[in-house]
Amino acid sequence: MDTNTYGQTKGRSGSYSVNYQQTGRELLTPDEIRLLDNRKSILFIRGERPIMDDKYDLKKHVNFRYTEDGGASPYDYAKTPLAHDDLKIDINRLDDYELLSTEDILGE
Repeated sequence: MDTNTYGQTKGRSGSYSVNYQQTGRELLTPDEIRLLDNRKSILFIRGERPIMDDKYDLKKHVNFRYTEDGGASPYDYAKTPLAHDDLKIDINRLDDYELLSTEDILGE
């Protein structure tokens, strides 16, 4: 809530003043957030105002049946085409490998 107050006095050297006051409150207090309906969510996107919307029910998604919760078998990462059981390193050719430090990896 914004409030503007103007004041003016007249006389030999008339003066004029403007007071600006901005009052407001938090988007929601912690108590109000605790009381929110579990079907609601608050979406924050940088540069935009917050939005309160209904949560999406994942069980209604068309691909839900492909998940373990939807009745499909658990995903087996070992069966993926590019999966490797282990890295194969020839111990006789260790000079071909370079051990990087954490600084080298992070670029520091």
